[in-house]
Amino acid sequence: MDQNQNGDNSNLNQTSSNDYYYKKKNKIPWYQSCLIPFLSGIIGAVLILAIYIGGTKIIDVVNNYNDEANITKAPANEKGGNIKDNKSSNKSVSKMIEDVSPSIVGVINKQKASGIESFFGGKSSGESSDPQESGTGTGVIYQSSDNSSYIVTNNHVIEGANEIEVRLHNDKSVKAELVGTDVMTDLAVLKIDGDYNIEPIKFADSSKVKAGETVFALGNPLGVEFANSVTQGIISSEERTMDVQTSDGVTEATVIQTDAAINPGNSGGALIDLNGNLIGINSMKISRPDVEGIGFAIPSNEVNNIIKDIMDDGKVTRPYIGISMISIEDIPSQYRKELKLTTDKGVYISEVDEKANNGLKKDDVITKVDNKDVTEVSDIKNYIYNEKKPGDKITMKYIRDGKEHSTKITLKEQN
Repeated sequence: MDQNQNGDNSNLNQTSSNDYYYKKKNKIPWYQSCLIPFLSGIIGAVLILAIYIGGTKIIDVVNNYNDEANITKAPANEKGGNIKDNKSSNKSVSKMIEDVSPSIVGVINKQKASGIESFFGGKSSGESSDPQESGTGTGVIYQSSDNSSYIVTNNHVIEGANEIEVRLHNDKSVKAELVGTDVMTDLAVLKIDGDYNIEPIKFADSSKVKAGETVFALGNPLGVEFANSVTQGIISSEERTMDVQTSDGVTEATVIQTDAAINPGNSGGALIDLNGNLIGINSMKISRPDVEGIGFAIPSNEVNNIIKDIMDDGKVTRPYIGISMISIEDIPSQYRKELKLTTDKGVYISEVDEKANNGLKKDDVITKVDNKDVTEVSDIKNYIYNEKKPGDKITMKYIRDGKEHSTKITLKEQN
């Protein structure tokens, strides 16, 4: 299989296991049988290539931008995957795809050959070589002006790159600069210079999407030779929370689940609704012989927040509570009984960092944060990340052994 078919993951040499995967939940039994997938496209050839490439230096981060993120929001009446209304929904799906496709680009990760690759290429180990294509993915133009355009993609698409190239909808190739990355959410922001007359994609409110709504995945499966591909599916679940292995270790991700086909090379591409608005950035899938049609996208609301932070200073600074959480709605009823949960709404605490000193314990159920009702993990994350910063104090109400308690927590900075 050639390098393009290796897709967007051939550069995953920076992780200890040379791949990205879902880590099984140790505490919650039902996850143990299903959350053992790998990101799309992780195959033997990729692992061998990763060993050869090991040790390459990531491209220097360009973090001296002070530009304010200027993300275009979808109109209020275009929510999630819903059709606008009977009067304004006459645009055909094909026309909608045609209109939004220019904002979808290819992202090519280029790395310098080293070690055995230099030997087979006829160069000595000390002689430098031009960066060669190491992997491909997809990106989405979210901001554009006369002088430059900004693109959001997955961090794992560009990780380890010495150079990044963007392939536009018209097949024009442009060198890109890395504005900043966030490993925890697997997002990165790129910048390309020039006026390409491309209308940026509009961001829908991902909190409004509902299971069963129609969605489309746009991207470059198996590389740029299949650029501008479209697959159709539905929202399988509005929210899934799970542990994901990254190059910085295990992190907890909240994602949208879809059955729209996501293949190697689709990572970093757009998951859009019937209006052509972005509801998520395609990031990963379960790739197993006995699994079909389980893919995941980073919600557009979270993408919006991460972009703004990266545009500010090239990185994301997060408040830290020190707990692992699962929405009670995501816990099957039989396991709720085993956990002796006394409420159907709230967020279950599956683990607590002993160093957090936040007054919370495993098996507590959070019901409110600063008098705001909590029904899902995203309620807590969105509130903390959007309205609070390290050093701020919050009050959490929780249920323990059937009784309601409260605790005040000083938010720390997440390392």
